[in-house]
Amino acid sequence: MRTLLIVLVLLCTQNLFAQNVSLTGNVKDTADKKSLPNAVVSLLKKDSTLYKFTRSDKSGNFFLHDVMPGTYRLLVTYPKFADFFDDITVKAEATDLGTVALTQKAQLLQAVIIRSAGAVRIKGDTTEFIADSFRVREGATVEELLKKLPGFQVNSKGEITAQGQRVQKVLVDGEEFFGDDPTLATKNISARAVDKVQLFDTKNDQQAATGVTRGDEGKTVNIKLKEDQKKGGFGRYWVASNFKNYHDANLLYNRFVGKKKISAYATKSNTTTGSLNWEDQRKLGLDNDFEFDEAGGFYVSFGTSDEFNNWTLRGLPDAYTAGGLFSNKWAADQQSVNGSYRYNRLGTKNIGSTVTQNILPDTLFYTNQYTTSQNLNQQHAVNGKWEWKIDTFSTLKFSTASLRKTSQYENTTNTESLSEEKAFVNTGTRTTDGENTKLQSDNALQYKRTFKKQGRLLTAQLRFNYVEDDQNFFLRYNNKFYKGSLIDSVENADQQKINFGHSNTLGAKLSYIEPLGTKWLLVGDYSYNHNAATSNQNTYDRDASGKYVNRNAYYSNSFDMEAQNHSGGLMGRYKSKKVQLAIGNRLSAVQLNLLNGDNGQKTHYNFLNLRPQANFRYNFQQNTGISINYNGSTVQPSLTQLQPLRNNLDPLNLFVGNPDLKVGFRNQFSAYYNMYKMLSETNLYTSFNYSFTTNGIVNSTIISAGGKKITQPVNVDGVRNFSSYIWFSKGNGQKKVSLRSNFELNGGRGVNLVNGLRNETNYFTFKPSIGAYYEMPEKWSLQLMPEVSYNKSSSTLNKSTSVAYYSFGGNAEGWAKLPLGFEIKSELEVDLQQSISAFATNPNIILWNGEFSHKILKKGAGKISLLANDILNTNRGFRRNINSNFITEERYQRIAQYFMLKFEWSFNKMGGDN
Repeated sequence: MRTLLIVLVLLCTQNLFAQNVSLTGNVKDTADKKSLPNAVVSLLKKDSTLYKFTRSDKSGNFFLHDVMPGTYRLLVTYPKFADFFDDITVKAEATDLGTVALTQKAQLLQAVIIRSAGAVRIKGDTTEFIADSFRVREGATVEELLKKLPGFQVNSKGEITAQGQRVQKVLVDGEEFFGDDPTLATKNISARAVDKVQLFDTKNDQQAATGVTRGDEGKTVNIKLKEDQKKGGFGRYWVASNFKNYHDANLLYNRFVGKKKISAYATKSNTTTGSLNWEDQRKLGLDNDFEFDEAGGFYVSFGTSDEFNNWTLRGLPDAYTAGGLFSNKWAADQQSVNGSYRYNRLGTKNIGSTVTQNILPDTLFYTNQYTTSQNLNQQHAVNGKWEWKIDTFSTLKFSTASLRKTSQYENTTNTESLSEEKAFVNTGTRTTDGENTKLQSDNALQYKRTFKKQGRLLTAQLRFNYVEDDQNFFLRYNNKFYKGSLIDSVENADQQKINFGHSNTLGAKLSYIEPLGTKWLLVGDYSYNHNAATSNQNTYDRDASGKYVNRNAYYSNSFDMEAQNHSGGLMGRYKSKKVQLAIGNRLSAVQLNLLNGDNGQKTHYNFLNLRPQANFRYNFQQNTGISINYNGSTVQPSLTQLQPLRNNLDPLNLFVGNPDLKVGFRNQFSAYYNMYKMLSETNLYTSFNYSFTTNGIVNSTIISAGGKKITQPVNVDGVRNFSSYIWFSKGNGQKKVSLRSNFELNGGRGVNLVNGLRNETNYFTFKPSIGAYYEMPEKWSLQLMPEVSYNKSSSTLNKSTSVAYYSFGGNAEGWAKLPLGFEIKSELEVDLQQSISAFATNPNIILWNGEFSHKILKKGAGKISLLANDILNTNRGFRRNINSNFITEERYQRIAQYFMLKFEWSFNKMGGDN
C-alpha cells in the first residue's frame, strides 16, 4: 500500500511539473542593434517578489526554465542602459518574448520623454500611449490630451480621427461612458487622471475571433484612469450667457465609491444641440457583437432620421439634455452591472434653400427649393448591461437598450424648376405637419465558455429586437406645370396620412474556436434570424365638409413580411510572432415572404449569399507592420427597392420598385502600413481601399417634360471606389517644431441611368495638408494645419458639364498664458470654395472663435471667460454635393456671431486632491 501511495505521489508530481514551460528571448541594444551578454533577466510575481532570474548568454539569448503559467513582471537590467519593465503572461506552452530592446540612458536623456517603457507601445492591433509622457497645460481635459497624441486629430465639434479613421467609441476603463456619448469623457475628465490611452480597431466578437474585418469599422479609444484617481468624485459646472438671446449651461458629476461609479449630467443650450454624440448612427449603447446578417435590414421605419447631433443640425437649436449612469462590480469582480438613462429635447427652426443643376443628355434644367421648418424632437433612452463570471471558464452577459422617440414638425416648401433658358417648367408649394412616435428595444443574452485547452472558446447568443413606428400627419400641395409661359396642368392634394409599422426579430448564434497546435485556430459559427414585420399606410382625402374620411386606395397600402436567414462560416487563422493570417468563407441563405394585404398577392424571394474573407499581417518589428485584407459581400435589394410603399410625400419625385432586382456582389480590398519610432517620435500611417461591384443596384430616372422625376432601382456593372490616406508626424512639439501632414485621395466611378441612357460619373478628390505644432510648456502653444483640396467630376451623359474646382482651408489653434493669471485662446477654421459655373454665388466661411479667461478660486478651480463666436460673422450652413447627374448646393441657418460671459467651476476630490 505504501509503495502504491509513493507511485501516485510521483505521478502527480510529474504531471504537475509537466505543466511548467520555458520562457526565452533575446536582449539587444536599440541603437547599435547589438546583442547584450550577461544582462540580468528577472521574473517577478505580482507583489514584486523575485520568482526566477537568469543572465543572457554571449549572443544575448536568455532562457528561464520550469516557469508556471501565469502573469508576471519582466525586469531586464544592463549597465548604462535604462531598465526594461513590462507585464507579461506566460501561457501553457513555451513562450518566446522575441527581442527585448534596451536603450542607453545617454540617448534617453536626449529624448523629450524619459521612460523605461517609452511613451508609445504597440502590441498587435493596440497602440498604447502613456499619458504622463505627453505634457498638457494645468486643468487640461482628455480632449486636449488626445490632440497631443501622434496620429490623433480632434475637430471643433469634438469628433476624433485617429490614424485616418474615425473613432467610433470612447471607453473609460473598458466600459462605455453614457453609451454612445463619448465626448462626455473627452471633454470632462481631467487629463491628469489618465494613466494610459489605448487605441485599437473597433471589432465585434466575430471579428476578434477570426481576425478578419471589413476595414471600415473605425477605431475605439479606451481611457484607463490611474488607480489613485478612482476614489472620490470630480465634476464640472459652467453657465454662459450674452444676457439676451443666447444661453449655455452644463453640469457633470462623477463619483467613485469603491468599485461603484455614479455619474449624472444636464445641459441647456441654444447654441448647440446640447448633445455630446458625434456618431453618424445610434447604436443604442449595445456592444456590436451580434450579426443580424441580411435578415435584419428589411424593416422599413417611418421615423425621422434626426439623431440629436450637430452633424445633422439644420437651423437654430434650443436643446435640453439630462442623464445618469451607474456601474458596480461585486463578489470579487465576478458580477458587474452598468446602466444609464438619457433624455434629449431638441427644438429647431430653419430657413434653407437647395439649388440643383440636373444634367440631361442634351440639356440642363435647374430646381430651386426654399424651405421653412420648425421641429421638436424628444428622446428617452435606457441602456443596461449585467455580466456574471460564473466560474473560471464561464461568463454570462445580458445587454438591453430601449428608446422612445417623438417628433413634431411643421414644414413649408416652395419649389421651382427652370429650363436651361431659365423658363418655368413647374412650380409648387407643399406643407406637412404632424408627429411621429418610435419605440425600439434591443436585447441580447450571451454565454461564453473557455476550456482548459488554451484558445478553445464556445460562444452562444440570443437576441430579440422590437421596433414600433406611428406616424400621423397632414399633406397639402399645389403643383403647376407649364408649356411655354402658360400653365398647362395643375395637381392638388389635401390629405391626412396615418401610418403604423412594427417589427420583431429573434436571432441565435453559436460560435466555436478550436486551436490546432500552437499557431493555428479554426473558427466556425452558425446563426439563425427570423424577422416578422407589418406595415400599414392609410391616406384619407379631405371631403367637402372639411373632414378626412375618404380613404384613398392608391396611396394606401398594407403588407406583412417574414424573413428567415441561415448563415454559417468557417475560418482558419494562423498567428506567429511576425505573421498573422486568416482566410475563410461565409454562406447565408435568406427567404423573404411578402403578403400584400390590399390584393392578397403573395411574393417569395430566395437569396444565396457568399462572403469570402481574408486577412494577412506582417510585423517587421515591434512598432512596424503591414496588413492586407479582402472582403467579399453581397449587395442585396432592400424591401423598399423590391416592393415600394406608394406615397406622394414629394409628388415631383416619385419612386417605383423593381421586383426583378438581382443580388449584387462587392469586392473590397484594403491595405495598411504603420510605423512608429520611439526616440524620434516619428509616426507614419498609410491606408488604401478599393472596391468594385458587379450587379450593383443603382437608380434609373425618367424625367418628364414637366420636370417630374420617376426613379426605379436597376442592376448595372462598373461601380467602383477607391480611397487612400497617409499620416506623418515627427516630434511632440515641446520646445521644438513638430511636423504633421496628411494626404487624402478619393475617387471612383458611379453609374446610373437617365431617360434610358447609361451615365457614368467619374469623380476624384485630392486633399493634402501640411502643418506644424510648437509649444513652450505652460507658456504658449501654436498649431497650424492648412489644406488644399482639388475636386473633379465628369459625366459621360453630357461631357460639357464637367466640374473641377479647388477649395482652400484648414485650421489654426493657439493658446497663451498672460501676466496676472490671464489666458487667451483662439481657433480659426477656414473653408474657401472656388466658384463653379453651375451656380452664381459662392460662400466662403472663415470661422474665428476666441476666449479670454482668468482663473479664480483655490488652485484655479474656477474660471471666468469672455467667449467670442464667429468674430468675423461669416458662419452659415453650406454643403456642396456632386453626384451622378446632378449638382446641388444646400444652404441653411447656423448660429453665427455672439459674445458671452462664462463662469466655469471644476472640482476634483480624487486621490487626495481638492
